[in-house]
Amino acid sequence: MPRSLSAAECLDEFFANRRRGASGHRAVAIARAEQVLRTTVERTAELVLTDDEQVLVHAERQFVVQGAVARVMPASALLLVLEAYLAHLEWNPSRGAARRMELDTVASLTRHLSHELAHLDVLPATHRIELALAGFGPVMQRPARPRFLLKALGLR
Repeated sequence: MPRSLSAAECLDEFFANRRRGASGHRAVAIARAEQVLRTTVERTAELVLTDDEQVLVHAERQFVVQGAVARVMPASALLLVLEAYLAHLEWNPSRGAARRMELDTVASLTRHLSHELAHLDVLPATHRIELALAGFGPVMQRPARPRFLLKALGLR
């Protein structure tokens, strides 16, 4: 059985890969997207964590407050966080390149999670994220086609 990744481990790996080779405005945009996404993880704890996991978060915060939720949260819960993040983007839209970076980050992280969590049934969550991303289609650099994420994930 594959080992269970925490959300923190998954995000660390994902954003390390995103930052590799990035400079200038792109590096700043990646850092901003990471900061907003990590903040969303911390703020959605009550929505996605079990009671036992919330107790662990409280214990984690006794040692280091920042990132406590992500250290306890299983990586699979990031799919629920991404849905909340997309809702946040809908209500608080960025402009231009920043918006494209945020949406590209969600799409890339969804693909990353689907590969990391191949042993789980992530299809319903990835489908909901795909539909939400398709709704943002006009702002994305690449046109959002129906079933784009599922095809990219090799799930269709």
